[in-house]
Amino acid sequence: MRRTQIQDFEKIEQAKDLEDLVKDKRVGKRANKKKANRRNRHYGKDLLRHLKDHLEPGDDHQ
Repeated sequence: MRRTQIQDFEKIEQAKDLEDLVKDKRVGKRANKKKANRRNRHYGKDLLRHLKDHLEPGDDHQ
């Protein structure tokens, strides 16, 4: 399994795509579930931030 990559922001077309893209390859090695969830939130926020920065003004994805 590969970990979430920043370049994956290009694959986001709908909000539900974000959940499918965010993967933590170390999920079984985290100290607990809370830390795994926090890490996944971090990955998701990075992807959304990168997506927002690369949207062109006037670009409306419907």
